Amino acid sequence: MDHHENEEQNKPHPLPIKPLDARFMFLGTASMSPSSTRNVSGNALQIGKEWTIIDCGEGTQHQILKAKCISPAKINRIFITHLHGDHCFGLPGLLCMINNAVTDTEEDKIVHLIGPRGLRNMTRAALLSSGTATMFRFRIDELWNNNDNSIILKQKNSDHKHLTSNKLRHYSQVFEIPQHPSELPGLNIEPNGKDGASATWVLPPHPGGGNVSTDWTLYAGPLVHTIASVGYVFQEHFHRGKIDTSSTLKERILSTENRSYQKKENGIKNPLQLLGELQQGRSIQIQECSKIVEIKPEDYMTPPTPGRKIAVLGDTCDSRAIASLVANANLLVHESTNYANIEEGEEPETVLQMAVLRGHSTPAMSGTFAKCCAVKLLLLTHFSSRYKGDESKESLAVMDQIVKEAQDHLGHEHVIAARDFMEVPIPIKQHHKGGGKEAGACITPVTSLDATEKASAAADSFLHRAGLS
Repeated sequence: MDHHENEEQNKPHPLPIKPLDARFMFLGTASMSPSSTRNVSGNALQIGKEWTIIDCGEGTQHQILKAKCISPAKINRIFITHLHGDHCFGLPGLLCMINNAVTDTEEDKIVHLIGPRGLRNMTRAALLSSGTATMFRFRIDELWNNNDNSIILKQKNSDHKHLTSNKLRHYSQVFEIPQHPSELPGLNIEPNGKDGASATWVLPPHPGGGNVSTDWTLYAGPLVHTIASVGYVFQEHFHRGKIDTSSTLKERILSTENRSYQKKENGIKNPLQLLGELQQGRSIQIQECSKIVEIKPEDYMTPPTPGRKIAVLGDTCDSRAIASLVANANLLVHESTNYANIEEGEEPETVLQMAVLRGHSTPAMSGTFAKCCAVKLLLLTHFSSRYKGDESKESLAVMDQIVKEAQDHLGHEHVIAARDFMEVPIPIKQHHKGGGKEAGACITPVTSLDATEKASAAADSFLHRAGLS
């Protein structure tokens, strides 16, 4: 049984609680280096009152200050997709920012870090060498994977730069930097979910608990890049429905016989208050035909509401291994580093080959993967510095072309090219711009197996065109 269809994930809550509000914010949408209009990679996901930072390139703490809506003291998780500098060099500064925001009464706060192997050494080196102490505690869990998905290993002619990075890739297997005084022992998480093409991870809950740990299950899956890279999937559990009061339930509760019984035996003057007991998941007893009858909540409960699914992928030129987790996502954040500008004489096949050899994707690749996974809303990010993030006529025209290419391959219009500080709400029911239809309402759901098979075929096609098959 795979992750997407496992019983725990789809099991309704014991109580019909109101789903937590959720929103996604882009803190940086540039690839490799910042520009005057885009910072390097950084994302923020708010679920309830908890914030999760997914990637934090250099300058992320500045972006958080500019965003104004993110409270550093409410950042409970930091997930890193891979250890390229444009995705993680802002981590030490972000931890210091959180430390400055934590008060004396919050010393029991725990920040949960998760990322590929090597994150623990990198974080320890930065904090220990700079003599940085933290009032809060933190735990660093690493995603271990014996299968190297690096595109470098597939290249026929690796130059000195590639060979050097290849030798450095697994330095964390050679030595371990001592534990920081504020650090809790972390987990080395082995792959624990077979997904056809590769192994994926079920992430442990936050060591301090919280609503996200209770209401959501978190996963990670491997991606193909020039170093170990992963994507993260946040899957909300199903929620129980509401008590259907339009049925015969009210009549049974308000019957003369039951009114008399409730008043005499339980001191209840208004039997309708029993509806609250049912809504809270508790059974009630009423009297009918001189007999005591038990009514269970599930007898009059409307169907459960499907939980939301949020997928945020790191750098990748082949996302097939995470397809089963992404299947039917409400929102997918996917990189789209390179785009072939036909008006400037660029050839699509040349740009595709360049992107894939560097472990990146084009809008066509992003849109195709989203289609394979029946994604409802695709958010493109991680753009080359050539594509500015301002609102000039020229910049908007280029981004419109990038969106159009992704839309053509996705098969529907729900594609957005991200800008820094763009905020995307994630409601239970998604509505697209200018209309009342639910976003993705006409999209046919896919099974996890179908998503993997379709994504594998599509990835093979792109790799073949790039000369890597």
